[in-house]
Amino acid sequence: MSNRNGRVAVTPFQEAMESPAQRIWWELLRTYDHSFPLSDYSPETRASLFSSDLQTLEHEFGRFDVSEENNCANGYDARRSYNYDFHERSRSASVMDSPYPPFNGNLVDVPFFPSNPFFDQSPWSDAYGYMSGTRNTLLSRAKDRVESHLLQDVIVKGSKETIDKIFDNLISHVCELMIDPFGYRVFEKLMEKCTDEQITRVLDIVLQQPLQFVRLCVHSHGTRAIQDLMRSLCSVEQIARFMATLCHVALLLTKDANANLVILFCFNYFSPSHSRYLLEVIVQNCYQVAIDQHGYCMLNQCIRQSSRELRDPLIKEIISNVVRLCKNCYGNYVVQYLLDLEDCEVTSALSKHLDGNYVQLSYDKYGSHVVQKCLENREFRSKKIIAELLSDIDSLLVDPFGNYVIQTAWIVSEDHVRNVLLYHINRNVSFMRCNIYGRKLLQKLNLWT
Repeated sequence: MSNRNGRVAVTPFQEAMESPAQRIWWELLRTYDHSFPLSDYSPETRASLFSSDLQTLEHEFGRFDVSEENNCANGYDARRSYNYDFHERSRSASVMDSPYPPFNGNLVDVPFFPSNPFFDQSPWSDAYGYMSGTRNTLLSRAKDRVESHLLQDVIVKGSKETIDKIFDNLISHVCELMIDPFGYRVFEKLMEKCTDEQITRVLDIVLQQPLQFVRLCVHSHGTRAIQDLMRSLCSVEQIARFMATLCHVALLLTKDANANLVILFCFNYFSPSHSRYLLEVIVQNCYQVAIDQHGYCMLNQCIRQSSRELRDPLIKEIISNVVRLCKNCYGNYVVQYLLDLEDCEVTSALSKHLDGNYVQLSYDKYGSHVVQKCLENREFRSKKIIAELLSDIDSLLVDPFGNYVIQTAWIVSEDHVRNVLLYHINRNVSFMRCNIYGRKLLQKLNLWT
């Protein structure tokens, strides 16, 4: 490879290679030429030998006994695959926004040009050699913003053998994967490709400790992963095991915004026979769920989305506690939601339980909203409600909450009923003028003169 002057001969092929990266490769080629009998190959062939398999090159660096200290000093980790390191480095720099070419992960300051044939290799080559690393390495890649998408593609397009390798590497870290912002997407794709036996193994880990299961359900990403797992359950035994654990912690889950999505998913996805015991738990604790800031939303959604077979027991239990719920800051919304259904049977049952309680509810901050809703509901007999309110009209006219009930009664009433209300207002007008709430009522009804 040297001429008479001791200088390295330069072939036309070498002259065409202008980039620093390519010159580095020729330096490696000369080192290789001194150590191994490659003289029978042309420069073009020798270049192809190097560019065809970077992992082979890394293996040969090991034969040169390059130490870890030398690797670090030279900025090159010979025992680490170029492709993986490039992706790790690329996520920490704004490559797309930079006017300069990105840098090679292993050769440090040598620019990396995507068109370079030496580097034009897929990170998933070598029969998915990506899975050859340790379990922790694969987990870290599944949790990486860039590489998680690549791993998802491998799972979608991979063979059964590939899926099995990925599964075996990740199964011991499945709970950690489920709560990761990028890892839960990998979990989702993996569940779609898992066998029945593999799903059972995941179920064993997820359900092993009820507290761990709750932590997964309350997590913003974990709750989605749990729903992905539920979609994958196919056997009666798997569903029964899952529902047994869910029923055990159901009351806790109803009181969290993320976790109650798991409850709703059960009612919507599983058959009534599978979710029967869960429904019993919710019905038995209906009042506790309804007075919770997240539980009342879940109850309303259960009523809206569930079949009549699931809905009726919930409505019956709510109606039996209706007066207490009306006075609660969250429970009153559940009662109002039942009124919005405009179901004759439901309205009739509510009316029976509310009769005789309209006055006391009108004095309550939250109950007054329910009374107003009843007055506006066409299924209710507003005349009957107003007749009950007239029994304590003098106090209601100047009450902080009762005055709003009287305003609504005035708006919905017919002329002859309105005349009765006007009589009582005129009778108390002097007292109302001295009260802030009485004045507001007079102004609202245009009776302030």
